[in-house]
Amino acid sequence: METMDRKEFLSLLGLTSAAFAVSYCFGGCQPMSNASTAPTNVNFTLDLTNPAYSALNSNGGYIYNGGVIVARTVTGTYVAVSQYCTHASGTVIYDSKNNDIYCPVHGSVFSTSGSVIQGPAGSPLVKYNTSLSGNSLRVYS
Repeated sequence: METMDRKEFLSLLGLTSAAFAVSYCFGGCQPMSNASTAPTNVNFTLDLTNPAYSALNSNGGYIYNGGVIVARTVTGTYVAVSQYCTHASGTVIYDSKNNDIYCPVHGSVFSTSGSVIQGPAGSPLVKYNTSLSGNSLRVYS
């Protein structure tokens, strides 16, 4: 029976760990779930006096609603785009510092109109229309 010395064991352990790390990294670029599909036929109204939507009363605030991220930009306009990154389905956030939409999973950056500024995402986010009437913000396809 042949035995393995310590150096061979540690070398084999290192190669095995590296193989797992590589497969994990490549697997991480696969879509996370079917939740990444952008909603269609969007049509909802947010009452901005409702505390659940209070973030939208300040420039830079944002909320999620039904697969849509709704943000009040640093200039005070309202924008709405699909909530899930087109690269790997991560939930995007509105970055008021840069006035863009950012995916923290792999670093994709989108404009507030949904277009890709920086990949790895290659497709834009779906953009929805917004219309403000008094304290009611309508978001629709």
